[in-house]
Amino acid sequence: MFESEQMISQQKTNKYTIITVTCYSKYQDSTNKSPSNDHQSVHTRRSKEVKNIFIAPSVDEVKKYCEGRGNTINPESFVAYYDARGWEFKKGQKVKDWKHFAGNLGNVGDYYSWDLVTNGVAETSTEYHTSKITDLAIDWIDQRAGPWFAWVAYSAPHSPFHLPPQNLHSRNLSGTADDIAANSRDYYLAAIESMDSELGRVLDSLTVEERDNTIVMFIGDNGTPKSTIDLNVYRRPHGKGSLYEGGVRVPMIVSGADVTRSGEREDSLIVTTDFFATIAEIAGSNVTSIYDSESFAGSFSDSDFAGRDTSYVGYSSEDLDGWAVSDGTYKLIQTAVGGQEMYDVSVDIGEINNLLPGDAAIEAKRVELAQTALQIESSGGNGGGGSGNSIDITDAMLTNRNASCSDYVESYSSNVTDIFNNVAFVGDLVVELIGDKCIFTTNAIPNHDFNDSDRFPNPVSEQTDVYEVPTTPEIAPTTTDLSLTYDNAILLNGVKTDVLAAACFGVGDGRVGCNNINQPWRYDPMYAANGFRVDSHNAHTQPDGTYHYHGSPNALFYADTNIVSPLVGFAADGFPIYGSWFDDNGLNRKATSSYQLKAGARPSGAGEPGGNYDGTYRDDYEYVQGSGDLDECNGMTVDGVYGYYIIDAFPYVLGCFKGVPDLSFKK
Repeated sequence: MFESEQMISQQKTNKYTIITVTCYSKYQDSTNKSPSNDHQSVHTRRSKEVKNIFIAPSVDEVKKYCEGRGNTINPESFVAYYDARGWEFKKGQKVKDWKHFAGNLGNVGDYYSWDLVTNGVAETSTEYHTSKITDLAIDWIDQRAGPWFAWVAYSAPHSPFHLPPQNLHSRNLSGTADDIAANSRDYYLAAIESMDSELGRVLDSLTVEERDNTIVMFIGDNGTPKSTIDLNVYRRPHGKGSLYEGGVRVPMIVSGADVTRSGEREDSLIVTTDFFATIAEIAGSNVTSIYDSESFAGSFSDSDFAGRDTSYVGYSSEDLDGWAVSDGTYKLIQTAVGGQEMYDVSVDIGEINNLLPGDAAIEAKRVELAQTALQIESSGGNGGGGSGNSIDITDAMLTNRNASCSDYVESYSSNVTDIFNNVAFVGDLVVELIGDKCIFTTNAIPNHDFNDSDRFPNPVSEQTDVYEVPTTPEIAPTTTDLSLTYDNAILLNGVKTDVLAAACFGVGDGRVGCNNINQPWRYDPMYAANGFRVDSHNAHTQPDGTYHYHGSPNALFYADTNIVSPLVGFAADGFPIYGSWFDDNGLNRKATSSYQLKAGARPSGAGEPGGNYDGTYRDDYEYVQGSGDLDECNGMTVDGVYGYYIIDAFPYVLGCFKGVPDLSFKK
């Protein structure tokens, strides 16, 4: 169990009542690898120490947080930051966000004499701390008449190491100072066993009906202290306060109502911030992903649950400054003084065999994990957690493949230059979740320098564009053709994609004015000989100065590196857009188009362009089903998720819409 957080969640009508029991020291977000057994922690939050709390916000408040509504609680204050948003006992302030508090703030110096604070009133308790916290929890639970949520925190087995009451554990210990100093691990384990006994007393206090309607979640906050670490598994320096598995891997157990899996170990990555979205989903919220919190409630009954792709730790102390990121198999560690290390933690949990420097495959994985860490670091270490500050995405390469637009709720900014005119711009994109839609508000300035190839026909200018993307897109009975009246997509740098050009053979000068979508022989802006004066990002400006892409943005993902591409945007119908690379049964490769150039020559009669089919016009291509990976809309289903793929060949981004475009994309 180690130093542990425990959560007990009781379900009742509409839909759940929740108890939460927790024990922790310095607050660390922990990534766990099992809802039924011990797991991996790789997400540490820098914060103050707040200990042994018993707090009870309402279920509605948890839902509000995860739905981004009201003056509710961010991930830090949810557990620890009372002086920021809740109680400030030193100033005599009363609770703001919590309905009830009973416990202690800071570490206990003596488990048999400690400061108990109840709703702001302090007193000295001489009852054994673990037992008193249990009594407080039971008393509070007994007073509940309707749905409720409680978070109960134990300090054990945190130092000072001590001899618990004999009736709570099975070890034969003297309790003398010399014996504790010489055998600290034995006393550490006795404190764990005592905590387990008292946790059992909390559960036994519930009626059979209540137990049948209760979810129990138990999780540790950080690894074992170095002085008590199991040396058969970890090296002593790899304990608490380090970025190694002994410092961040923690136990987690989930059982109870709606947990149909029994005795199974979950392999997906889970982070303690994921509790927020998980509890909200249990409570009835339809938001399963927000900020750096992703619900894992689906794992309770689904052994094929797909969790996080990666998890992250950022840690700073007097002795250590660095980060670690893992995909569950490989883990990359970087520290300010020690450089980088990488381990295969699936077979080397003790992190003995450093894989760096490695072969080409190891180097590619190192680059992939480093890019993930850098993206998170640029957001302030939390992957976009509502800090109030925008994330700088200047020249950023993305890593996230999650298909829900709610996973990208945040403010983003960039500092870029119009190269030709030597003018600086600031990109601004805000993604919000309102109801069942993500709202993208953008000034249409990209996250990279632009206008670097040939002078644009119109100068770039900031816009105020708003696009709405459904969180759960649906495939329509029939596809919808691209049109000149709808933008195609919005990318995660705030720039839209508009594949079609208002330019056709025989209409005006052949460059503008072709607004009849049924007019044949429409020019392809991506065909170099057509001279559409796009920059190195396959973009230029519309008459109103809107910067937009006609093809691959040559940004946001590595086009020429053998790494599975991230999600880079959303089409007007809400389906995700990915970069070129995907995992084809273990082989990373680029998606291929099913559009082919027609053979032979074009018609050469009146009003016809003549010449050979060479890609000058969109009509030079035809869709040949099965000739490539992608369908007629330039999409395919990978791992159960339908999405469009950006490719180098026609139709580049989209060929049509699989769903119904949202009206907000109408020009």
